[in-house]
Amino acid sequence: MQELRPINPDEFVRWMRTESRAHGNRFNHDPDELRPHFDLDRSIAVVEDGEIVGGSHSHLLEMSVPGGVATVAGVSNVEVQPTHTRQGIMTRMMRYQIDGIHERGEPLAALFATESAIYGRFGYGVGSVHEWWTLERHHNAYARTHESPGRIVFVDPSDIAERLPDVFRRSTEGRPGVFQRAPHHWDRDSRDPIHSQGGPGGVFYAAYMQDGRIDGYVNYRTQRPAVIVNELMAATREASAALWRFCFDLDLHERTEAVRRPVDYPMPWMLADPRRLQRSTRDGLWVRIVDVAATLELRQYMANDRLTLRVEDDFCPWNSRCYELDGSLEGATCRPTAGSPDITIAVAGLASAYLGATSFTTLSHAGLVDEHTPGALLRADRMFAVRLKPWTPYNF
Repeated sequence: MQELRPINPDEFVRWMRTESRAHGNRFNHDPDELRPHFDLDRSIAVVEDGEIVGGSHSHLLEMSVPGGVATVAGVSNVEVQPTHTRQGIMTRMMRYQIDGIHERGEPLAALFATESAIYGRFGYGVGSVHEWWTLERHHNAYARTHESPGRIVFVDPSDIAERLPDVFRRSTEGRPGVFQRAPHHWDRDSRDPIHSQGGPGGVFYAAYMQDGRIDGYVNYRTQRPAVIVNELMAATREASAALWRFCFDLDLHERTEAVRRPVDYPMPWMLADPRRLQRSTRDGLWVRIVDVAATLELRQYMANDRLTLRVEDDFCPWNSRCYELDGSLEGATCRPTAGSPDITIAVAGLASAYLGATSFTTLSHAGLVDEHTPGALLRADRMFAVRLKPWTPYNF
């Protein structure tokens, strides 16, 4: 007999070890350092004969949405122990968790999927997409000569928690799908043991300074023959061009690789030979709409219009109905209606369109949206358009 419940304080280490086993990792963290950042009332343990065989957790977070910020249940630490897979534990756990999020009145959930085939059946849709880049050194010339008014300086890892959070915030302003890195995560990164290890493969922080202010930074490591850009944040065009030039020109390396870059980043347009930039795309954040009306009212809309949406949601039946959405740049109202729908869409597709990861027209071509009123797809595309594509550079 299996029981689903929150964990007790004395079960925290056992619960974390279960997660480590599920992902094939060794648990080597300090429990006393981790424990304060978990709300155990939001945890889930699947217990069988006194043994924890699965679990999950959700953090109460804020995520940027077009024109605003939304409260989100950030789902993490999802695991089923290898001895208990293929037994329906994941489905029961997702049911228990989504019901709890709904009962607490939290309109959205979000997670990062270890396997992309899992979460669609629970109503999650891809909320943000990112790219991975590779660029050979002899093809990294800019299309225009860049003259930097600032300078590049190294930042000691012990200082990043004080000097870099504001740059991260400014660099992601107006970008949907962003979670600001928590202070304790900055502190954790500043104390990473890798900073005190000798030999190759070190992690370095370099910043772009202009007029006495840091306008950008890069976190990179060296893995010859490549420079690996883990994170590059730039609040200005000058900072972006200078930091990438710095990475491209590092001696003793043949190429630059970069992870989790925005799909609309201007790098292809910055390069003299853009074809040489190798780009691969993959899913980033997955979003679950728990309360359709409340969620649609949280963002702004690029076109002033009214649309009737029929939402289908097998996992959360309270969402399955027609909604009249009246949206504009000033905000929105959304309410259930008995009227005929302009569009029918599954909740996972609506989640993908919500932040701007894709359009209603694209979803329609994929067979995931039905248009009932001629022109409704174009109207929906205009309403849900975004200035910047969603990007989630930081995993909570």
